[in-house]
Amino acid sequence: MKVAIYARVSTDRQESLNQIADLREFARVRGYEVVNEYVDADVSGKVERKPQLEVLLTDAHQGRFEVVVFWSFDRLTRRGPDDAADILARIEATGRDFVSYREPALNTLGPWRRVVVDLLAIVAHMEAQRISERTKAGLARARANGMRLGRPPRDYKGLTAADVARMRAAGLSWSKMEADAGIPAGSLRRLAKIVLAKTG
Repeated sequence: MKVAIYARVSTDRQESLNQIADLREFARVRGYEVVNEYVDADVSGKVERKPQLEVLLTDAHQGRFEVVVFWSFDRLTRRGPDDAADILARIEATGRDFVSYREPALNTLGPWRRVVVDLLAIVAHMEAQRISERTKAGLARARANGMRLGRPPRDYKGLTAADVARMRAAGLSWSKMEADAGIPAGSLRRLAKIVLAKTG
């Protein structure tokens, strides 16, 4: 049987490798032939468009494999039951089947499979909301405790926008200024824009 593997990870490359390794072994043990692997890396489960998933669905329409194997429903989507049901319906509309590595019981549920799929998708969506709420609460706590969030302030080492303007007027290149001042050229350009904004 020809199968396609689908994996999605938000940020952790190691997690992606682990998913793929497990799915490859899953296919090997069952005697499946893996004809392609589709990986959406650095893609949140909440976004509507997952590029590699779209490619997979196109290939499914073209009959390049018989079954889609994925890690779990929350790897397909975290946007709720409607989105999960839509993705699975699109797979089934191509005449292909699907297998969830983490939810193998789904493959034996017959007509009850759609009900369980909806429940799993609801749980995945709720978990995504809880993660978001915990993150927001943690950030709010950090702000309340006086912690600075975001990028640290840039260190211009006492250099002012006027200094940068004078160096540029003297004909120094950005790379020469970077070497002399020990400040990245991009930062120096940002300082120069301050002068332009004031004179513009």
